[in-house]
Amino acid sequence: MKTFSLLKAVLSQDMNMFKYSTKKNSSKLKKTLFPILLFLLVCFSFGYYAYMITKELAPFNLTYICLSMFIILVTVMTFISGIYKSQGILFESKDNDLLFSLPIKKSQILFVRIFKLLLFEFIYNLMFLLPAFVIFIYFESPNISFYFISLLMIILVPIIPTVLSSILGYIIKVTSSKFKAKKIIQTLLSSIVFLGIFYLSMNLESFIQDIASNATSINDMLTKIYYPLGLYIDLIFKFDLLKLIKLVSINVLPLIIFILIGEKLYFKIIFNSKEEIIKKKINVKKELNIKRKPIISLARKELKRYFSSPIYMFNTSFGLILCLIVPIYMSLKGSSILDNILSNFGMTSDLSIHTMFYFFILFVCSMTSISSSSISLEGKTINITKSLPIKEEVILKSKILTCYLIELPFIIIGEIIFFIKFRPNIYYFILITLLGFLMILLTACIGLIVNLKYPKMNASNDTEVVKQSMSSMVSVFIGIGILVGSIFIIVLLSDYLNLDLILGLHIVLITIISIILYYILMKFGVKEYRKINV
Repeated sequence: MKTFSLLKAVLSQDMNMFKYSTKKNSSKLKKTLFPILLFLLVCFSFGYYAYMITKELAPFNLTYICLSMFIILVTVMTFISGIYKSQGILFESKDNDLLFSLPIKKSQILFVRIFKLLLFEFIYNLMFLLPAFVIFIYFESPNISFYFISLLMIILVPIIPTVLSSILGYIIKVTSSKFKAKKIIQTLLSSIVFLGIFYLSMNLESFIQDIASNATSINDMLTKIYYPLGLYIDLIFKFDLLKLIKLVSINVLPLIIFILIGEKLYFKIIFNSKEEIIKKKINVKKELNIKRKPIISLARKELKRYFSSPIYMFNTSFGLILCLIVPIYMSLKGSSILDNILSNFGMTSDLSIHTMFYFFILFVCSMTSISSSSISLEGKTINITKSLPIKEEVILKSKILTCYLIELPFIIIGEIIFFIKFRPNIYYFILITLLGFLMILLTACIGLIVNLKYPKMNASNDTEVVKQSMSSMVSVFIGIGILVGSIFIIVLLSDYLNLDLILGLHIVLITIISIILYYILMKFGVKEYRKINV
């Protein structure tokens, strides 16, 4: 009964996959319907990929290989995401002091934390696994045992990768004082995986053909690497009670062992983390003692906060990493890169490589929104900042400066690589340089205005702020709107006006909008910042 009550309390926070509103008076229909629509949208997108792969495999009676691939994909994604999620849910939850003051066993606290992590991963995995199972059912019409075994497999899939990622998260936490760059390494590893997905998307047609021609060997390799997958594939074709027991045991036993061993070390790591947090708060006060210029001290504090959060870095740096890789790829492939991308969607284009790079810089800046979480991530430390003799305008300017310090180096290096290879004229050089500077200002102002409108100061961890808050979601949608709207207008007008003139007018428009938003931020944003109370 005590464990059930504890579960209920812990699961009442941070379990919304799409946490889009912080208003208490939002209607229940709106709170329920919108996340469902987003969930179905993701399911439809991955269902399309599953259908394309299964369609190629169906003539050879190898449709089950699509299931194997999606299960492996989800397992790897669960492991990678679990590395940084375990930091927030297991080790850095804000309710640690409350739980540890109660007469509760260590094993119970660790169990509910692991259960919360597993439940979150289960809901997340459904978006990817459910479409694959539906497509398999569409092609194969399996017997009734398939549904029972597949439901069991969906429940079991997150266990092993979550346990392994939690162990790795524990190791990282223990060694954090010695290896301070661990956060950046986590972000780089996650970025590499998503870069791989990006590369596969660009070569989707040839990738699907390779799967079809090497399907059997691929499946053999996957089942040898991940033994539970082989058991599952065998069970969906021929039920075997012994194999079912093996499948459950292989997944459940590591979880039990982890909890039994982990309870002996869990309090120790939490206690050490608490000491680190106290030191960080002291360092924040020292950092903001205004020996330097206030805006410089504040920007340094923002950068330290940014690089201390893997989820924050990863969510905002993926496009920036592309800004280094894509110009190199363009230099090697030339204009053929555009033809390859568009051919996957059955389209062609007469756009030049210069226009394509202009759109690419627009894409990177539009989809990079660092400031949309910067206020919410301050949490209770915002009271320290607000108590200092610093004007609110300076605080907001420091957050814009931080966006420049993080984004501008990537954009400049990417542009230099492009300039060296393609040697554009001076007019284009000025346009593309101005685009980078102006778009950073535009997205920084948008992110801050939205975050001031929808602050989330009492989040239990960084994941809740960066990936599930209203401000992050609205900023992303606005960025998509700017990107799509700009490309549509530029392409549409290119039939009537000179392209150089259109791009120049686009820069003027961005300049005007940026100035207006900056004025709104400095005038009305200051008032909203003062209202924030934690």
